[in-house]
Amino acid sequence: MADAETGDADRLKTLFDHVDTDLDRLKRYAVDGLVPSAAIRAAAIDDVERLQSVATERELSVIAHGGRTMLDLGMPPRGYDVALDLSGMNQVVDYEPNDFTITVQAGMTLAELQRHLATNGQFLPLDHPHFERATLGGVCAVGRGGLRRNSFGGPRDWLIGMRMVKADGTGIKGGGKVVKNVSGYDLPKLFARSLGTLGIIVEVTLKLRPQPASDQIVALNAPTFESALAAARAAANAAPFLNGCVALSAEASANAHGLGARLLHDQPAVLLRANGLESAASEVLAQALRAVRESGLEGPERTTNAIVETWQAVADLELQTDKDDVRLRLGLPPGNLARAQQILADRLRDATSRIAAADSGLMFIDVRSVDADTLKTLRRDLGPLQGRLTIESGPLELKRACDVWGPAGPGARLMHNIKEQFDPQGILNPGRYVDGI
Repeated sequence: MADAETGDADRLKTLFDHVDTDLDRLKRYAVDGLVPSAAIRAAAIDDVERLQSVATERELSVIAHGGRTMLDLGMPPRGYDVALDLSGMNQVVDYEPNDFTITVQAGMTLAELQRHLATNGQFLPLDHPHFERATLGGVCAVGRGGLRRNSFGGPRDWLIGMRMVKADGTGIKGGGKVVKNVSGYDLPKLFARSLGTLGIIVEVTLKLRPQPASDQIVALNAPTFESALAAARAAANAAPFLNGCVALSAEASANAHGLGARLLHDQPAVLLRANGLESAASEVLAQALRAVRESGLEGPERTTNAIVETWQAVADLELQTDKDDVRLRLGLPPGNLARAQQILADRLRDATSRIAAADSGLMFIDVRSVDADTLKTLRRDLGPLQGRLTIESGPLELKRACDVWGPAGPGARLMHNIKEQFDPQGILNPGRYVDGI
């Protein structure tokens, strides 16, 4: 904190019921080695507004927390005084099953939301690793689609309303509680994927879908990751209505098996998923499997009734990197995946795990070590393929030596202007987002 660190902590204790200053407990809120001086567990929107008012007055840096599943994401923060824990704000605010919309507080976990919706045969079509811990506010703040983003999209596609608290404690809202109500600038879509740098997300309103009548999944082994990727691409082209189409390396398959995907083993594999009416899902899988066979895969097909457990185990691989490894995320047009894999294989000889969504062009790579020069070369080589390579997690030294997000591009000036409008003092998640925002 500032020079008056003790005074600031004491003042926070007089204003809030749940203020923690115990160093051992504060370490769980650490971000890239920085530990806050205090943590506040918000119970209501009013708590968030009051904290931000004090933070602006005292120029205290604030980082919001939900399930803390993706704290490794982003650049090291420039400052960090207070951790704002929103996990206690986890209630349903409004639910209209007939309208297929729900409003929830930002601290509700994705898993709890899905369980709540299941009682009415509905669900929120989002994939996210560690969904038992990931909160809706955090999912929206990160704002990215998962391994089924070709079918589901990302949080922006399901957001129709949001309540936020600006850096100075002012409450604002955008959108509403019905699907066709957005006029003017769509603030929820601006705040989604802003990584908590524009304001604190406190409530979200989401549109929903009915649960599918049938959900099916099939896995096949492949001799190499490259052949699995080629087969998955063939399946994606032949069956565009697949609900999931993933290629896994041997290491990724083994890790997923350990997390609960029992139909995967220690060999490269293709994993296909289809849902909808039973006849339609079966036909989509049949189209995909014909393409897989024509690509050269000959092994037996394996199925399971543990659909959710299997897919979640694969989705969780996104955050299962060993602490000493580097996790890279590559996004590019799916037709360029094979050429990108050749570049990655040449440059990253010690890659330990690879997983690719062949229908959307998303790939995760775990590697023992990589330096800033190698990453710069990779970004240069992947540029003609329209590839964007980001560092999801890695040693602090690497994150300090190499911008984890890569070049900001021509939109950087506009992004900084927006940040200035919403957080002129730069106290929210300072320095962690693109171009040091």
